[in-house]
Amino acid sequence: MGVALLALSLVAICVLVGLARRSSRLPLPPGPKPRPIVGNIFDMPTVRPWEKYHEWCKTFDSDIICVQIPMRSIVILGSYQAAVDLLDQKSQIYSDRIRFVVVEMMSWDFNFGSLRYGPRWRAHRQMLRQHLRPPHEYAGIQMKEARAFLRAVLETPRDTRKHLSEDRSHVATIKIAGEGLSKAVIPGAYLVEFFPILRHIPSWVPGTTARKLANEYAPHVRKLRDAPFLEVKAAYNQGKAPASMATDMIEHIRNKFAGTPQESEYEQIAMNVVGATYAASADTTTSASESFLLAMALYPEVQKKAQSELDRIIGSDRLPTPADAENIPLIRAIAMETLRWMPVTPFGVPHATSADDVYKGYHIPKGSSIVPNIWAMLHNADDYPEPDTFRPDRFIGQSGEIDPNVRDPTLIAFGFGRRGCPGKQFAISTLCIYIASVLHVFDIAAGVDDDGKPVRLTPEMDGAMLANPLEVPCGLTPRSEAAARLIRDA
Repeated sequence: MGVALLALSLVAICVLVGLARRSSRLPLPPGPKPRPIVGNIFDMPTVRPWEKYHEWCKTFDSDIICVQIPMRSIVILGSYQAAVDLLDQKSQIYSDRIRFVVVEMMSWDFNFGSLRYGPRWRAHRQMLRQHLRPPHEYAGIQMKEARAFLRAVLETPRDTRKHLSEDRSHVATIKIAGEGLSKAVIPGAYLVEFFPILRHIPSWVPGTTARKLANEYAPHVRKLRDAPFLEVKAAYNQGKAPASMATDMIEHIRNKFAGTPQESEYEQIAMNVVGATYAASADTTTSASESFLLAMALYPEVQKKAQSELDRIIGSDRLPTPADAENIPLIRAIAMETLRWMPVTPFGVPHATSADDVYKGYHIPKGSSIVPNIWAMLHNADDYPEPDTFRPDRFIGQSGEIDPNVRDPTLIAFGFGRRGCPGKQFAISTLCIYIASVLHVFDIAAGVDDDGKPVRLTPEMDGAMLANPLEVPCGLTPRSEAAARLIRDA
């Protein structure tokens, strides 16, 4: 009787929500026809969802699509202009986040990127902005890490993919926790998102996919949140902590709030920010780095051209520095094309509306989930002819510099509005020095697997919110003995 009553209550809620949605005189944006009660829940893609979103936009000849699920509308933005019009120009009502129940169940709700728009989110964002230094202040660390990667690949090139994500102590935690988050935020994938009461059903009950998923990933997420900050804090207390964003935060909190109730409050904010930033930068940098290697193996002519440019400007007696990378337009263009060709977050992190809105004559209800199809925007043939082809030259003008008339893909790849990635410039500079360093000393080819068979490379992505190439080249060989010596001496 209790289960039947619960089911009837849920149906009644869905009907009432559906009626409320239709109360506007304006139509919702076009989209696949919803079924009674459940809407489009069974139409929602869980594998390479960005492709299905793009297909819907073409089917309905619209750059704004609406799919309806119980309790919510999901509005998909298929063009750069639509994303700018709404997420940038109307950021005051398009900066919220939908509550992701599975994210909470996994303990990922410490991540300020998923916080609702409001005072708590602003406190976290302010903490990060206050202590995130300008990119040039990280140049030494970026160069050091790039050269450590070169040495590791020189020793064991077959482990290239492993070396890209190697972080000595926390790599496994980051990888597993990030994998969980990527699965947790797929729009429409879990029934518990529509009926949060289902989160209390134990994992042994058949069909409780979300609970099983949360139980699997939550321990790794909590370790990711706590361990990096607590290690730095312990080292700081012993006077042994190197300069970092975390030590800056700890010192600031001690100086301003020591002995007050605010000290523990701001320490928790700092822990959240450090954990979230650490995870985001590690996963996204790894993804972009893998995509670059794949592109170089699939497009050897681009590789050779970049190597010639590096040889001409840097010579053969030293390794590149961050300043070199910034002064070689082709390196910047390769970084831009890497982010465009295989975007790290193909559909971003969904925004949410905090008020009703009207766009192009369509009603966008308050509480809608807004999904920018970043992959589709970066593969728009009007902006980027032959979008499936890796062509860095598309960004180089007649002067030999970056062409401002070609849309910069970093305006799209790092998100929109007030929810855009605050570490954008740091990420770009890190990718550039990595690209310059690898190309200067290695020739990049597919390589062979553990069985001695050639690695089959394909420009396909795997994943959900965060995407990676299916395969990564492992045939990296020094360009010369002089190049090998540079790596060993670095």
